[in-house]
Amino acid sequence: MKNIVKYPKEDADASSPFSRLPDEIILQIINKLIDLKTLGFCYLVSKRFSSIVLQVDAISFTVPFIDPNVPDKNTVDDVAASRPFPPMVSSFFGESFLSAYTFLSKFKGVKSLCIELASFGHRAIENRCLFKWKVKCGNRIESFMFLSPHSVYDKDGLSLSGNGDGEEENLVLDGMFRRNFEISLQCLEDVIAWHIMLMDIVKDLPMLEEVSITDSGRRGRLSLSGEKLIEVKEWVNSASKAEFNRVEVPTVMSNGYIPLLKLPVSGYVMKGIYFGVMKMKDLEGGNDGLMKIEDASEDKEEAAYTEAVMEILEKHMGMTLTLVDGVLV
Repeated sequence: MKNIVKYPKEDADASSPFSRLPDEIILQIINKLIDLKTLGFCYLVSKRFSSIVLQVDAISFTVPFIDPNVPDKNTVDDVAASRPFPPMVSSFFGESFLSAYTFLSKFKGVKSLCIELASFGHRAIENRCLFKWKVKCGNRIESFMFLSPHSVYDKDGLSLSGNGDGEEENLVLDGMFRRNFEISLQCLEDVIAWHIMLMDIVKDLPMLEEVSITDSGRRGRLSLSGEKLIEVKEWVNSASKAEFNRVEVPTVMSNGYIPLLKLPVSGYVMKGIYFGVMKMKDLEGGNDGLMKIEDASEDKEEAAYTEAVMEILEKHMGMTLTLVDGVLV
């Protein structure tokens, strides 16, 4: 949302061909734009445009990488600040994000929202590090699963990606087990910040039918739609301020290592897999209650990771060390 200025003192030339179009036609055109920054420019064209722009039903919002050496300033001068995000969210994404989000919150009729965040711009995590995570959530984070294979092969035996050189069997001995555990905790911290943001979005945009937050590296996705979104809307509208601001963190943690995992559906093979599972102590249904993963937008590799998650939950949870409230059980 850089370099956006306030409204011009006068509206655009009323004699222009565009001005003769009815509002409905202009809205159909603007509805094709989707990108929040582009909508911001349209919003500032004229008073007429500003009222039409706010009626769009789908928005996509990409948050740029934050360079800690460059001051990040609020650049949307005509938008007053809404209630502040918690410091955890503010520090992760910067003032420009908060300003843009304030503009986003004006779109009370939006039905579909997709936010893409920079991939671990605030983290000391190498983008070439191979891992993905899955999360199940409603008005709280119910479960989180982190998966980091040393290498991945397709059904023809071709290597698709890997975590550097060396033998998979050395994963535990060379300290990578600890490193992956630390990365999984950092990812969980990210997910907590995303979830705080998600609850504010649901509260601010009452017409939402689907919302997702992802990162540019496609490491994971936090999303709500359908009945689950309806349940969350009911909760945010009935929760007290204390309940709404409470942050619950999974306290049951299990992690383990699988030398080789063959995935029968995709035909993929993963080697040297570190996996971590974190869930709420009161989550019902055992391992069956951890995940219900249905994502039509997944590509082949993402689908393979989803299959790997389900295989581990069904067949390999006996190979884990489990901590409950920090105590080994």
